[in-house]
Amino acid sequence: MELAQWYLLPIAAFLGALATFFTGFGLNTILVPVFLWYVEPTLAVFFAGLVHLANNILKVALTAKRIDWVLFKSFGLPALFGAAIGAFLLVQIGGDYSRYLKPIFGVLFMFFAILEFFNWRFSKMSKLQLNFGGFLSGFFGGFSGHQGALRALFLSQLKLDKLLFVATTAIISLLVDLTRIGFYLQNPRLWISIQWDLMGFTIFAAFLGTLVGRYLLPQIKSQFFDLLFGLALFSLGLSMLLGWA
Repeated sequence: MELAQWYLLPIAAFLGALATFFTGFGLNTILVPVFLWYVEPTLAVFFAGLVHLANNILKVALTAKRIDWVLFKSFGLPALFGAAIGAFLLVQIGGDYSRYLKPIFGVLFMFFAILEFFNWRFSKMSKLQLNFGGFLSGFFGGFSGHQGALRALFLSQLKLDKLLFVATTAIISLLVDLTRIGFYLQNPRLWISIQWDLMGFTIFAAFLGTLVGRYLLPQIKSQFFDLLFGLALFSLGLSMLLGWA
């Protein structure tokens, strides 16, 4: 592991965890591209997923009283099914085919950045749309680690209280993480590749970001974070698509 990772990964984890309280982008959206600088795509998604899982445990502990269980049934249960399919697909095409994943992830990064740039949202939300949105966000959560932006796309029109939104998406995200990581671990190479001291330091940084974000939630508007992370994500996606990263 390079020395720069001891700085870059914890900083990315802190900022990503902080951003989950204020923007559609999630911790995985920030961490997966950073891990991709150092490891191949399947490992990047797995490592980011471990940090994401640990951080979601903390988020659920901080916000559990505000979970909307009706919304969880409509959106969260399909997300678990989608996560299983996406994670299974990633495990199947990893390894020898991992070189094809970087340009695919590049396109996905650009797509999710564009969603935020144009603030695309659905004007109305039926139960069927919620079911489909849950499945879709879970699928991309399992396949590339990107579930936050699609959750925001489908859930933003429900006009939920900020804390209720964070609490409900945290429990959905936590269970999606448990589902997808269970599939990733079918590949033993992923587990033995973990550098636990660096992983622990990165998880600690994510915890700090979550605690700060929970404190600042009532005071901060999300537009600045949307623009900042959107530009960074689009730029990285384009560089991956063109083979520069």
